[in-house]
Amino acid sequence: MGRPEPPPARPQRRRITTAGAVFTILLLALLCYTRYSEKLLSVVPTIMTQDTQPQFHASLTKPTLLASLPPSALPKPHGGPKSPRLIIIGDVHGQLSALDALLAKVGYSGARGDVVIFTGDMVNKGPDSGGVVDRAVEMGAYSVRGNHEDRVLRAWDEMQAKGSMDTDSETETETDVAEEAEGDVETEKKKHKHKHKHHKGKKEARKTAKSLTSAQRSWLAARPVILRVGAVSPYYGDVVVVHGGLVPGIPLEKQDPQVVMNIRTLITPSSSTSFSPESLVSDNDSLDSSADSFSHSHLKPSEGREGHPWSKVWNALEKEKQKKNSKKGGRHGTPEPPTTVVYGHDAKTGLSVRRYAFGIDSNCARGGELTALVFEPTSASAAMSNPSDTNTNINTNKDEDEDDSELAAARHGIKHRLVSVSCRAQRIGGRHV
Repeated sequence: MGRPEPPPARPQRRRITTAGAVFTILLLALLCYTRYSEKLLSVVPTIMTQDTQPQFHASLTKPTLLASLPPSALPKPHGGPKSPRLIIIGDVHGQLSALDALLAKVGYSGARGDVVIFTGDMVNKGPDSGGVVDRAVEMGAYSVRGNHEDRVLRAWDEMQAKGSMDTDSETETETDVAEEAEGDVETEKKKHKHKHKHHKGKKEARKTAKSLTSAQRSWLAARPVILRVGAVSPYYGDVVVVHGGLVPGIPLEKQDPQVVMNIRTLITPSSSTSFSPESLVSDNDSLDSSADSFSHSHLKPSEGREGHPWSKVWNALEKEKQKKNSKKGGRHGTPEPPTTVVYGHDAKTGLSVRRYAFGIDSNCARGGELTALVFEPTSASAAMSNPSDTNTNINTNKDEDEDDSELAAARHGIKHRLVSVSCRAQRIGGRHV
């Protein structure tokens, strides 16, 4: 008799069992992924509410012109001291310690729901541009693009295009040298000084661009040039935040972004010896800055100091508009609201407080001050008091009729005040910044 044969193997059943186990694992993984994805997608819109558009759609060289603040971010009239406030901060220029000191002095509270807006130029010149951007992101703050953000982002785009991260790569060309050899001595001295300043500015912008992370650059690139805040109260009307300024008579949607980021003055025809809003607007004009019929093509925006401060022109025209509204009762019997602009950029002038224009660049980059304009609700039962003495020593360029402005504003449930802290000039590379 031979040996009994062993029972036959059953590989088929083993394969079926293994396949079933794998299928079960995959099915469980798919269910978990589906549930997680649903939760994640529900969170994403909340994360993106601070941006007018997804950051990955932002352009380094073609900024978004106009965005609007959500109505829920506006302070509530007569809400009292526990109600959220709107805090607009001037040019920080990389001075993180000054920013933190200002936030502490103003009593910023994320838990209360305070909303922060920057007037641009958060970066450059100072020692910690990246830190300032991070702080803004932490607070869920809003900002507009300033001329320095624009320079930094364009510098990065140029460095990427050339494939060079060398911040000292720019040199004079033969054409530059030839141009300097022409003309009179004084003219060439001015040209050389201007060109030196330009090259120095580009070098600084490249260094700042290189110091920022990809996420920080993307956040800056997503900032609009104009931020329409909305109707804060009947006293202020529609509030708009920009970096440099606006040209009167041009709708927000049609403003030139480079002008908005860089303007300081408006140049009138050489025959004009003095400025008068009446000379710009006829009796038939509505003075509505959004009307196409109201245009001042003879007013040339300038980055320099010649001409009239754009804010003075804007303020005078808004006052004139309100006078006409009070006489005519506005369109269809409804008075047209004023437009108040909050801006930075003009450090040389410093604080400039007008009825319908607040300039809050107080030269922090050069050791001056960092300033915030705070819109805060009043208490319904609170008696009207004197304007806040938080900064009684601040030297402001103020309209003559502004002494009782906070009292008048408070009657509508929202008042404003200025808060400032000192900035210490920092030294970078052996020079003051």
